[in-house]
Amino acid sequence: MHWFFLFCQHEFSFDKGFDNSEDIYRVTSTFNDGSKAPTTALPFYKYLKSEIPEIEQLSRLDADIVQVKGGKLSTPVMEYGGYWVEPAFFKIFSFHFLQGDRKTAFDAPNTVVISESLAKKLFGNVYPIGKTLKAGSNTLTITGVFREDFLNHLKPDFFASYNSDQIRESVAKVNNWVIDPNYYLYLKLKHGSNLQHVLKELNTYTQNHAAADMKASGVRMTNSLQALRDIHLYSSGYTSYIEGKQGNMKYLYLLAAIALIILLLGCINYMNLTTAQAIGRAREVGVRRVLGAGKGSIRYQFLMETIAISLFAMIVAIGLAFLLLPEFNNLTGQALSFFAKENRSLIGWVLLITLITGLLAGAYPAFYLSSFKAVQVLKGKVGSTKGVFNIRKLLIVSQFVISTCLVFATIVIWDQLHFMINADPGFDQDQQLVINLDNDQAKKHSILLISQLKNNPNFKSVTGAMGDLISGDMNLYPAGKTVSNKHDVFTDMTDENYIKTLNLKLISGSNFTPVTFTNTNTQEELEVNDIGKQVILNEEAVKVLGLDVYTAPGKYVSHLHNGIVYNYKIMGVVKNYHYFSLHSAIGPCAIMPANPLWFTTIIAKTNGRNTTAAIKYATQKWKALNPEAPFSYSFLNDVFQYDYVQDQREQQMSSVFTAVAIFISCLGLLGLVTYSVTQKAREIGIRKVVGAGVGNIVMLFSKQYLKLILIANVIALPLAWYFMNNYFLQNFPYRVQVGWWMFAVSLSAGIVIAFSTIAFKTIKAAMANPVESLRAE
Repeated sequence: MHWFFLFCQHEFSFDKGFDNSEDIYRVTSTFNDGSKAPTTALPFYKYLKSEIPEIEQLSRLDADIVQVKGGKLSTPVMEYGGYWVEPAFFKIFSFHFLQGDRKTAFDAPNTVVISESLAKKLFGNVYPIGKTLKAGSNTLTITGVFREDFLNHLKPDFFASYNSDQIRESVAKVNNWVIDPNYYLYLKLKHGSNLQHVLKELNTYTQNHAAADMKASGVRMTNSLQALRDIHLYSSGYTSYIEGKQGNMKYLYLLAAIALIILLLGCINYMNLTTAQAIGRAREVGVRRVLGAGKGSIRYQFLMETIAISLFAMIVAIGLAFLLLPEFNNLTGQALSFFAKENRSLIGWVLLITLITGLLAGAYPAFYLSSFKAVQVLKGKVGSTKGVFNIRKLLIVSQFVISTCLVFATIVIWDQLHFMINADPGFDQDQQLVINLDNDQAKKHSILLISQLKNNPNFKSVTGAMGDLISGDMNLYPAGKTVSNKHDVFTDMTDENYIKTLNLKLISGSNFTPVTFTNTNTQEELEVNDIGKQVILNEEAVKVLGLDVYTAPGKYVSHLHNGIVYNYKIMGVVKNYHYFSLHSAIGPCAIMPANPLWFTTIIAKTNGRNTTAAIKYATQKWKALNPEAPFSYSFLNDVFQYDYVQDQREQQMSSVFTAVAIFISCLGLLGLVTYSVTQKAREIGIRKVVGAGVGNIVMLFSKQYLKLILIANVIALPLAWYFMNNYFLQNFPYRVQVGWWMFAVSLSAGIVIAFSTIAFKTIKAAMANPVESLRAE
């Protein structure tokens, strides 16, 4: 429970450190095909402030993964939190500056503000203001260093001004309000603005300025606003660079459910054991009643005892939580700390839950024990225990219903994850070395590097591409039809060796014919000179375009961009393959030849036995061609499997907490069996004297509890199946079927664990010398 509150405090603290954070919003877009984006096209920014008076400040933001070089670093380093922003950015986001002036940081062109950690990495203890660093191909002057003293969804390394050479001119050229809607736009509204009125004005603005481009491209778009404080936890429906850094409210719900379940199991244990030991406290209650104590004072005493136990348990739990926090961080992928600034109120929440837990756990035992009648108790008659015994049975059943549900859920989660990780993606992902072309120099030398790798026997096949598997998307429609028939199709721009290297299966047609590109100006639009007039489609693309898989080769598809129609000949059709993880259904995809100057990756199929030698050779050739750039590589299967990291964490968490839940349930069962054995010690002795064996005595105690376990399974298994089949598995387009073996394993696990728990205590009692228990008879 302490970990849960620690995690919640962390997740809910994002972006609260900014001044006026309740007035800051991000513009989002919704398109006519149902897709959503947390971004807009570049020109959307132009007239907003002048046409919507409620907007106080606004800034575009472009996320960038870029090589940074400067200070004491002779070799560039990759920074994954770089952003290009408007000069007004720090008038919206009040980062706390360690050095420099936030108000004037972007007054001059070609300027950059860096994080405290990046400043230390680049300059050590040297004052960085006025010094320069190179971000990509831009040389920028450092005008500020910001502190990293509160959580925010951007997690930045640096902010560079859009008012920089090349960037400024590149941004000014973009005039289409619909194409490439991949830029973040943040607004700061005047305090007290009517949000609904602003939304209405925002969509009027969209219609006034984007209508012509929407009509020309066949795209219909509406816009909305997402509150800054909602971005971290409520952005799972978006897929973009910043969203990859965010949390997920569903993850919090999962943790909350687990925490409450474990807390509930602990409360049930306490109620069971307390009422089971009622006879031991009966005389005390009787004496106090004779001396004039009322039911209220007795209830108060037992509640205070329970709260005292809860407080003691809280102190022990805090110590354990502190000691085991590193393991919890590994499990959740977080870096939580009890001493973080956002956790100042943590102790208050923990204390409140401790008191509530004490009251809930102690309420039933307090009322039960205070109900004893003094005369009967002092005569040795506690009264009928039938009702309370039935309640204890109900509580045991409840515990094992919860535990069985968790066991079943863990099995389904494990099976689904195993299926996704081991499913055939439809392409060869093994021993595929992915080399990152992170700068202009590396892109310029990509053709030569590909050629050198091809000529080395450690590589079977080599290709270049604009993305590992997907580089973007474009609108395509059958040639001869209008843009109203268009469909958004994912693309990867590559060369003629792509199909062979990834071992994609051609169903019909053929591979590309080699294309020679002569253009060297990458400032132009890609479509103008740098895409070959050929395309290979997957089955899904052929389907949505209304074509036939076997007759599509030889036909043409069209693409509308900036008012110009480009036509591409369909060369072939490949079998559907998973270019995203199995979390996403396979959509339409097009593979097209492109100018190698645009390539961002090289994919090289290595000879599995000589992978180390292949990497060594690639490193040598890279350093010879790109001496100033670090050699950055990964493997395609690792890139592809990265999407399953969160699933693996959920699977590990469910396994760990299921084990904890079972352990708590077994502790409760063990406590009741122990008490029952103690109460029936003489009966066990007499049975042994008259010839009963160990097995007979074990079964005597096991029968009543195993019946309860079977009842729990009868309740739990249909319930668990319903929720896992209709809720959990429905989140996956490709999913396992719930099989009979899952029910069998869950049932067997419950019976075996329960029987082992019961046998652990009863065997010891059955093997005891009966003389000891009958000595006083």
